Amino acid sequence: MTSPQANGIGPRSADRDATGWIASLPNLLTGFRVLVIPLVIGLLLWDGQASNQAAACLFIVAGITDVLDGLIARRYGSGSQLGIFFDLVGDKLVVAALVITMVELGWIPGWIAVGFIGREIFVMGMRAYAGAQGVTVSAGQLGKMKMMWQYIGLAALIWDRVPLTWALVMFALVMTLASGLYYLVSVSRELRGRPAPDVPDPL
Repeated sequence: MTSPQANGIGPRSADRDATGWIASLPNLLTGFRVLVIPLVIGLLLWDGQASNQAAACLFIVAGITDVLDGLIARRYGSGSQLGIFFDLVGDKLVVAALVITMVELGWIPGWIAVGFIGREIFVMGMRAYAGAQGVTVSAGQLGKMKMMWQYIGLAALIWDRVPLTWALVMFALVMTLASGLYYLVSVSRELRGRPAPDVPDPL
């Protein structure tokens, strides 16, 4: 009689299947964060107390998935270049869509949205430029703290617009700008002494 292990259906095969499923979770969680954007925006535009609080809870869940996908990717070594790209873009899409909607609702002034979104565009540009020079610079712990405080501050503002939540949003903005400055200094240090590349003429 052929053993289950010989047919590839024994405990070891099951463990491999389970590990493979868990290893695919980071990309699934990133996809969830992107797909949840329209639902959060829809709840905000409904602009009722219950819908706002539901949006805040959903936004916090999205923030938790941001932490989980990084932990799982490191634990199972399942990170990929495409997965990292979608993770970075997904985070920025969530925050950008949220602050733009808040400006439309009159919850925050436009300059706050410019601060949040401008930092992300600037860092993405710096990352692309540095990558073209063969330089990779991590945003470090400050970048992770920036993302955490963005989720906390914006979720608090969605829940209720009181002075404490405004203080959290402003602290998140300070962390956002500080992490952008840190990234600029880090990239500049890595690129120091390298010859300037040929820059194409503007279109």
